[in-house]
Amino acid sequence: MQSSDAPVLIVGGSLVGLSAAVFLAHHGVRCTLVERHPGTSVHPRAVGYYPRTAELLRQAGVEDAARREAAGFETHRTRAGVTSLAGEVLFSKEELEGNDELGDLTPSRLLLLPQDRLEPLLRERAVALGADLRFGTELLSFAEDPDGVTAVLADDDGTRTFRSDWLLACDGPRSSVREALKVRRQGRGVLSRHVSIAFGADLRPVLGDRRYSVVHVKNPQVMGILVHDDTLTGGTLIVGYRPEDGESLEDFTDARCAELVGAAIGSPGVAVTIRSRFPWDMAEQVADGFLHGRVLLAGDAAHVVPPTGGYGANTGIADAHNLAWKLALVVNGTAGAGLLETYDAERRPVAVYTAEQGSLQLAVRSGSATAEQQAAAADALTVTMGHAYRSHAVVPEPGAEAPVAPADPRTLRGEAGTRAPYVPLSRDGIAVSTLDLFGSGFVLLAGERGGPWLTAAAGAATELRVQITARRVVPGTGGGAGTLADPEGRWADRYGMRPEGAVLVRPDGVVAWRSPGADPAGAETAALTGVLRTVLARG
Repeated sequence: MQSSDAPVLIVGGSLVGLSAAVFLAHHGVRCTLVERHPGTSVHPRAVGYYPRTAELLRQAGVEDAARREAAGFETHRTRAGVTSLAGEVLFSKEELEGNDELGDLTPSRLLLLPQDRLEPLLRERAVALGADLRFGTELLSFAEDPDGVTAVLADDDGTRTFRSDWLLACDGPRSSVREALKVRRQGRGVLSRHVSIAFGADLRPVLGDRRYSVVHVKNPQVMGILVHDDTLTGGTLIVGYRPEDGESLEDFTDARCAELVGAAIGSPGVAVTIRSRFPWDMAEQVADGFLHGRVLLAGDAAHVVPPTGGYGANTGIADAHNLAWKLALVVNGTAGAGLLETYDAERRPVAVYTAEQGSLQLAVRSGSATAEQQAAAADALTVTMGHAYRSHAVVPEPGAEAPVAPADPRTLRGEAGTRAPYVPLSRDGIAVSTLDLFGSGFVLLAGERGGPWLTAAAGAATELRVQITARRVVPGTGGGAGTLADPEGRWADRYGMRPEGAVLVRPDGVVAWRSPGADPAGAETAALTGVLRTVLARG
């Protein structure tokens, strides 16, 4: 095998590419990111990140910084329809209703934060973890061979070749990498074309004490979606245009954009300045495959989700999180390359489902949904947290029925392939949650009489040279040093465990396998080692 400049080359330095750099570096993978633009996004773009996404950022040490940056948006939870900000309110609804009542499900919360303010936090964290980020650098071409990828990169100093074991394409909906591979996409295609207009305006006199997450504006002059920032001195207006009717991006001059924003505000005394414009297509498209030889697709390069529901950025970040630990184990030789096949097997069905949900939400919110479409539209927690993966990186219990998923995450009980449930615990008298145990290597949690599984974890870790942290969970507040105490007595129920059982959780916080009780043959070490061989594609 040729020596590489870095095991992973990430193409695209927007939200998903930066997230991939963070997650890969978190797992100790040397990675280089190239982005043709000189810096992170100057346009707000994506705004909302659901609790599951916040959990993923938590694992990589980004959630606290994002929470601080988003503090000014804490009260921006109302989705409304208006004739204008100064006009009549047509409807009003709380975004992610019950967000304050999620304490039994997750310690994380909905994050409202424009993309141009989250990206610098991801960039800072990626650099702190050792990622090599090269802005102002463009991928000109690439060529695969059985051992890796040779890329040609260009920057202000000229061109050079770059060798990597894997190339991760995070270069957006018009991905040059995907196009070079001639990967086809399925779905309804482009549904409509839009322009996002970032503007400055003093909205304080108009908003008063109201704080919106999203505002749907409809009046004779403009129809679109408006989002205001936490300073109340700016925001973004999204409007559509129709090339088939002769409209084009050139029609959106500063004067025209200021006129549209002014009509959306509805108060003639408010001065408007235009900061930037960003054209984009509302589409439902999913690539036929996310893994192509040594090249992997993630985010909008792999799938384009209608923005209704705000699922696109969340899905892309989850792609990067799912892939990072798998790449890490393949790169360091712990897992076989077959583990990467599970990225496509797990994430592509999620992308198809999520894209369909985005279209359903579009129909519901536009009032055009049929009764069947209304019944098929799922809530945000189900869409973002209720999946059940099916791949060889998941080993179901023999004879167990697969969970009905996507499902309300509160109904899931630690079944293989689902998100490992949140349970508040304590260790050595210090509060800790199950979610805070996950994010690096594998974790095995055993019941109070699950000692044989702890022994099995040590044996499997030694034989397979894989990191496994094994802990016993005991009800109440007792237990010895290192034992996890379950003061509320919730763990066994949430994970479907008996005192003799154990559950194995992957580095991404997904249940790889569980045994509700002792191994029927009394061969816990052989059973767990066999499970890990399957998960790691070790044969």
